Amino acid sequence: MKSGIGYQLKAWGRYDLPQHLIINQTGYSFVRVFKHDFFAATLLFERSDKQSQDKNHARQIVLKLGRRADFLGIPFGWLGHALIEHEISILRSLQPVAGVPRLLGRYGKWGLVYKYIPGVSLDQRPEIPDEFFDRLEELIKQIHQRRVAYVDMNKRGNILLATNGRPWMIDFQISWHMPQRLLGFSRLARVILEVLQREDRRHFLKHKRRLRCDLMDEEQLKNSRRTSGWIAFHRAGARPLTKLRRRILGYLFKRDRLVTDESAPQSPETDPTRWVK
Repeated sequence: MKSGIGYQLKAWGRYDLPQHLIINQTGYSFVRVFKHDFFAATLLFERSDKQSQDKNHARQIVLKLGRRADFLGIPFGWLGHALIEHEISILRSLQPVAGVPRLLGRYGKWGLVYKYIPGVSLDQRPEIPDEFFDRLEELIKQIHQRRVAYVDMNKRGNILLATNGRPWMIDFQISWHMPQRLLGFSRLARVILEVLQREDRRHFLKHKRRLRCDLMDEEQLKNSRRTSGWIAFHRAGARPLTKLRRRILGYLFKRDRLVTDESAPQSPETDPTRWVK
């Protein structure tokens, strides 16, 4: 039986991760774990019949699993299910947008499946083509036009540079979607959406400054350094919790209590040594 705090910190805890999938009557086999943290596990699968030339079925797919395991005896499966349902709803509303994962379906109560996107994340600091950030800005605009705020734009690991040079955005589990009417408070919903979308644009400029500042004019550089009242408020509340979390994870890592996935590729986002730096 898998046990210990290391497994408590994993979304699926003591549960075995799937090794085989059948999606749209096509079999897929597990390849590796991309990421497995407290809230979710993201896995790569490949079509079992590798010799098949059927282009109607993706050769590789991604399975994202929401949290299923309890934590310190407290049930968290309901939260994992809710976040997956929320992300499915967001992705469905964004399917017409190029640069958003192609949703292929559900996986039981805690999972969703989408077509794999070959490429690298900005966290890996790849060589950025000149036109990349213009295309990324257009992608963000199209997402915003559908009354969605991405919200998690501060994480470079959520932005991909595909092998064809185009941008993709993944991981919409905490994105905000404003329906036509939200509990009667449509004005409040619009204000929240506007604030969150403004932060999306600010984080976009921040990433552009850090990775391709040579493509920015003085006005963009100035805007990229501005800190809003919302961010100041968020930092005041979140930073102490973030520091506490890092100290706990660093302590557990030094004592070999963290559980790592051997199949997961090393990246700045998945490297456990970052907790002791």
